[in-house]
Amino acid sequence: MAAIDTSKNSRILTALTSTALALPGLVPSAQADTAPLNYSLDTNFSRYAESGGRMKIDVYQAAATLPINDKLSFRLNGVKDVITGASPVGPALPGAPSCKGPTHAGLTQCMSGASISDVRDAIDLNASYYYTEAGTLDVDVGRSSENDYESNFFNLNNRWEFNNKMTTLSTGYGYASDQVWEIKDINGVKVRTSGNGGDKQTNQSMIGLTQILDKNSLVQTNLTYSFSDGYLSDPYKYAYAPWALFSTPYSRWKHDARPGFHNQIGWLARYVRNFEALNSAALHADYRFYSDTWGIESHTFELSWLQPIVDGWLLTPRARYYTQSSAFFYNTVFMAPTSDGFYSSDYRLAGFGAIGGGVQLSKEFFNRLKLSAGIDFYQRQQGYGFSGGIGSSIDNYTFSMFSASFNLKF
Repeated sequence: MAAIDTSKNSRILTALTSTALALPGLVPSAQADTAPLNYSLDTNFSRYAESGGRMKIDVYQAAATLPINDKLSFRLNGVKDVITGASPVGPALPGAPSCKGPTHAGLTQCMSGASISDVRDAIDLNASYYYTEAGTLDVDVGRSSENDYESNFFNLNNRWEFNNKMTTLSTGYGYASDQVWEIKDINGVKVRTSGNGGDKQTNQSMIGLTQILDKNSLVQTNLTYSFSDGYLSDPYKYAYAPWALFSTPYSRWKHDARPGFHNQIGWLARYVRNFEALNSAALHADYRFYSDTWGIESHTFELSWLQPIVDGWLLTPRARYYTQSSAFFYNTVFMAPTSDGFYSSDYRLAGFGAIGGGVQLSKEFFNRLKLSAGIDFYQRQQGYGFSGGIGSSIDNYTFSMFSASFNLKF
């Protein structure tokens, strides 16, 4: 079973890098927003590599900040992902047709083969308008494209400070229009197939509150809600169904089929405390809760410690734990037809847990140049989770991610 699975893994990395960008020291300050005074250039390179010869993604990022005056600034962001490797198509019983991969725990992990090769290009333009000393309005418009995926999006965010700038209220709305389709490699030629893919729309809203408690600590909470509808399945995933004959190009397999709408809600709670006696070190503690109408609930715990060392060197170790339950339509194999017609064996919808951690080292020179490098590790294990649901150890894997960044102010 040859398939090319690129878009989903690219979006996984997007989520991971988004998490990295939300790490302590990189999040926007809870203090008063002011327009940037200097032009600046930020560049970053990351390499993400999964175990067992699976996905490898090189990420090249660049951003330029262009202040116009004390009320208006622009920021242009660009990202290129270079994606190679193999990806799981779905587990099956040993000896299943059209299935090649490792066997464990009574299942065979059917892999796509090392045929994946794709590039994702994304660009967005952000405008920030500081309409008062207490309020900021951000507008962001962008586009992302791959061989098998296109996305156009915009975001609108507002921040308002009050209570002597001790409290910040944040609100936001975003919309994305996406299209996904299947690409097959036929005799070395990538061909777009018909009837397996479609359009989807996503609306997302956010409200958040940040409260400065004293000169050394603050708390933050955000609530997000998202609604998606349209084609929400993965055209590269299949579910093993030994009773299904000739329902797809592969006998005894069903196409991945998920509900056509998806409601999601997420809650973030964050505590930040500075320790002056420890060379102004800082603790960041985050908790995230997630729930959706597909039956998935997850909990994320993160701790980071920012430790200034000497002469502008900053060391940031971090640790993370994650657990989630499975979607109601997920199963490893389907021994009988389902009443609702939904089928998915996508390992990302299973019940599992994961631990991760990393460290980042950065140094600032002359108040204009900042260099940093980091490394992160992640281990997914079906037995690490406590949220329940269906899962299998056949889907266990690890990944590592290395990154280096460069920031220059003019």
